[in-house]
Amino acid sequence: MNMEGKVAAVINRRELVINRGSDAGVQEGMKFRVMDRRLEITDPESNEPLGALEREKIRVKVSEVHPKFSIAMTYETYQVSEPVLPGMLSAQRVTRVRTLQMRSDAVPSPDDRVASVREGDLVVELEGIG
Repeated sequence: MNMEGKVAAVINRRELVINRGSDAGVQEGMKFRVMDRRLEITDPESNEPLGALEREKIRVKVSEVHPKFSIAMTYETYQVSEPVLPGMLSAQRVTRVRTLQMRSDAVPSPDDRVASVREGDLVVELEGIG
């Protein structure tokens, strides 16, 4: 079974704290998915439960392990085209890393390159998935 925990804190745009550490078996390099809240789906006609929808917000990789908590960083990348020099038409491909939205009271970003992660969000270990 995959290890689960919660986001204990968002440190900066790339790092967060997971409330599991070496005491729970966390090791440097482990990867986790930060999950969106679970949405229970009900049939509007019959009122019967249809199931639940669970979506991933972002993936993080453990970079530092303490007995009771771990620090994990975003690692997923995306490509963008940027001008070689300001005002030039020619562009180059640049690799960027997905980031975390910092303010917990902010409206979630519509940009899928920025994940709105909050304290208390569920984290689930990735096993065998890059």
